[in-house]
Amino acid sequence: MRIRRWIALAVVLPAVPALAQEAGDDGALKRFFQTTQHLQADFTQLEYDGDGIFQKESTGRLYLSRPGRFRLDYLEPDELMIWADGENLSMFDKELEQVTVYKQTEQLRESAAALLAGDASVLESYEVREAEFDDGLQWFDLTGADAEEGDLRLALRGSVPAVLEFADDLGSRVRMLLFRLDLDSELDDDVFAPTIPPGVDIFEAAES
Repeated sequence: MRIRRWIALAVVLPAVPALAQEAGDDGALKRFFQTTQHLQADFTQLEYDGDGIFQKESTGRLYLSRPGRFRLDYLEPDELMIWADGENLSMFDKELEQVTVYKQTEQLRESAAALLAGDASVLESYEVREAEFDDGLQWFDLTGADAEEGDLRLALRGSVPAVLEFADDLGSRVRMLLFRLDLDSELDDDVFAPTIPPGVDIFEAAES
């Protein structure tokens, strides 16, 4: 569940063109995101338990490149890297000096993360609703048919993604605030193939 939570947050952004279409947003906004192939942003992630009590704050950097690639660098307080290269999804825990590798198709197939691959038809499995406008943010809700996948929320400030949110079936919630977005610079392939230091253990997760 933990890795799916991170993945779900990381992949909402590439779905925005479909969200705009489903929610009846203006064509200019839809075209803007349809032409956006790369994204970089700093983030602050806030985690809450099922009672809404704050648990943890993390900061880091997010990279996205359509189709099928993303990377999350958690920098504070714990160093953690998650990346998908189109074939595999890997998690590098620097404290444990351990990398766990998942088949990307297996790990993403049954979650909202499939949106990252550019298959907008996956939205047919979700109820997409244009929600409240609050403090300059326009919110969109995505509710999946499978309650165990949790709910996704996305907020735009103008035409720029500002907040991503994921709540699991137990009520735990993760909110990711995006800052200093760069939608123009291309990302090198090396971003999605980071060098692993010598001595780090690499494990391949069993396919389910």
